[in-house]
Amino acid sequence: MIKDIVQTIKQGEGLTTEFKKTIDSPFKIAKTIVSFANTSGGTLIVGVSDNGTISGVASELKELQKLEKATAELIEPAIMISIETVSLDGRKILVIDVNESHDKPHYARNEKRERIIYIRVKDKSMPIPRLLLYGESDEDTTKLLASRHVKTLVTYLKETDSITAKVFSRIINISEKRAEKMLHDLAARQILLKISPKKPETFSLKWAE
Repeated sequence: MIKDIVQTIKQGEGLTTEFKKTIDSPFKIAKTIVSFANTSGGTLIVGVSDNGTISGVASELKELQKLEKATAELIEPAIMISIETVSLDGRKILVIDVNESHDKPHYARNEKRERIIYIRVKDKSMPIPRLLLYGESDEDTTKLLASRHVKTLVTYLKETDSITAKVFSRIINISEKRAEKMLHDLAARQILLKISPKKPETFSLKWAE
């Protein structure tokens, strides 16, 4: 168990792993838990900095109280999580495991009490307007996913964080305007996620298999 945790910390943050030095807000932790449950599941480790430094938790009770508030009051529908306290280098850390949920989508309430769906994109928890579940796509979307250009795009994005219309146009040898239209169409169909609205617009895969 401890060896597995050490290895996870060494690998760094990613699609299924997030570090928190401390739980500074139940709202933020609710967002992370929901994003894991809505995507591929994951592990949240509290007491570890973003760079993997083990700092430990100052008060286990305070961290658990914030977790309890997040899971009991801020997540809908409720998500079951497992929490384990582990000692590493003489410091206590909390390891919170979240399974991929069969009850998607889950919502996290923010400070304004708004219900928001979050998913995991690379190592970030991102808000989306609607969660398109596997098997929900219409016939046009299915055909689009089977096309050569989109397959090339998905392969590229599984290895790279994001893409712009300019880069996409070069990869598949079409005009930048046409590439931009394709990216927007894929975002509208919930296949891609627009991660930067500023020019140049950047897009990422909504999830990774």
